[in-house]
Amino acid sequence: MPSEEKPEGNPSKSMTILSDPIFLSRECTGSHDMIHPPSAKNMRGKYNGCRMTISGYVLPGAGRLARDAFLAEKLTPEARFRIKVLDWHRAQGQNVSLTARHFGLGRATLHRWLKRHHEQGLIGLNDRSRRPHQVRQPTTAWPVTARLVELRKEYPAWSKYKIASILNKEGFSVSASTVGRVLKRKGLINGRISQKRRRSARRPKARFPRGMRINAEGQLIQMDVKHIMLVGGRRFYQFTAIDVFSKRGVLRVFRPEMSLFYKPNECITRIWT
Repeated sequence: MPSEEKPEGNPSKSMTILSDPIFLSRECTGSHDMIHPPSAKNMRGKYNGCRMTISGYVLPGAGRLARDAFLAEKLTPEARFRIKVLDWHRAQGQNVSLTARHFGLGRATLHRWLKRHHEQGLIGLNDRSRRPHQVRQPTTAWPVTARLVELRKEYPAWSKYKIASILNKEGFSVSASTVGRVLKRKGLINGRISQKRRRSARRPKARFPRGMRINAEGQLIQMDVKHIMLVGGRRFYQFTAIDVFSKRGVLRVFRPEMSLFYKPNECITRIWT
């Protein structure tokens, strides 16, 4: 085992002498042998039967300085600001009131920082977790959760609003927000798709040309035609018109493609808002 000895002379210096037996082939008088001891693999013939002693000085507080230097990279910007405050506090003769007024802080806050630095060092000045000690546990009943997860796995495209509506029809009292929290907790929400939908909802695309302002009904109407094929080769044409401002729409189905041949008894009209 290593042994510790104190050298004679200056009592203010403490020396630690490590005297582990290492066998060498010659006398170890050079500094290279003391600084670079050989490994066990390189002891063939050249090193055999010599005792090596490595000595050095241990500075007071060197361990704490090395620890603080290692932890300095893990400090947050807030912790670096607190270190600046404590340095200014020490330079002003550790005047708490003066330091608090200079930085616009409360004296209780400064005392708390000083205590944390004294007990934990630099790393103690980092922000602590603000997580509450008692976290509210989920109160959703297990039958509701099981049925919710079953619907989600069977119909992945259904939203939380539709699942909540179906559960309410089945006799379960649950809200859309609860459905969303359960789906998130169970990992049944695709983060990529959810983020895309959230971005689209925050920045909806304009349904009219750029630079054009719509402030009344009838100023801009969107129209579309769709072909409907029935059994037996019968073809119908669906004409849809939607008012951009009021979102009111009109849908009519004709047999011929051109409205010139419109006959009231051969069309179906549907109006919605």
